Amino acid sequence: MVPPRSTRAQHLLRNSAAIRLVFKEGKRVSCPLFTLLYRRNDLDRTRVGVVVGKKLGGAVARNRSKRRFRELGRLSLRGVPSGLDLLILPKRESVVEPAGSLREIWQAVLKRAQLVASENSR
Repeated sequence: MVPPRSTRAQHLLRNSAAIRLVFKEGKRVSCPLFTLLYRRNDLDRTRVGVVVGKKLGGAVARNRSKRRFRELGRLSLRGVPSGLDLLILPKRESVVEPAGSLREIWQAVLKRAQLVASENSR
């Protein structure tokens, strides 16, 4: 019997087949710091994944970038509709970006992709 996964682990997109599907069928929204790909999944929850290439920097920079973007995804799970796969592709410029600025840009990209309601529509 497989033990139930933690709540945090249930919201991570780690399956390579699911990641390839997001690359193939997902919609894309870009900004200077990262690219967001998203598509509907058949689940009752939203999953977040981060794909970082070696072009971004050394292992420390890549792991830090993954942690920062996973946290941004985790913090926005309540505002994003259920049943989505979000895949984040950080760019080199995001490594030195302050956390507050990165959070604002993240929210703006989610609004541009119409994944969260803007303040005017509330």
